[in-house]
Amino acid sequence: MGLLLKLALFGVAIYAVWKTFSRWKGLYDRFVGPPPEAPRPPPTAPEPSGPQQAGARPRIIEETVPCKVCGAYLSSGATQCGRPDCPLP
Repeated sequence: MGLLLKLALFGVAIYAVWKTFSRWKGLYDRFVGPPPEAPRPPPTAPEPSGPQQAGARPRIIEETVPCKVCGAYLSSGATQCGRPDCPLP
């Protein structure tokens, strides 16, 4: 017998075993019933993580501009960068 014929017969045998097993498993489940499922806990709301907690306001990010003297970035509403020779009013 050739190798291809042996592989084909082996495949048919495996298929027959699988179908027999699934048939017996189906009959067993039909008469005995499927195994009981574990009860699932009720879904809960995810807890807030990080700096933003319940009731906390979200952080607002302001526009920034660089200082002409030192190059530090300041909010656009700032009056000075903290240096005495700052040109900002």
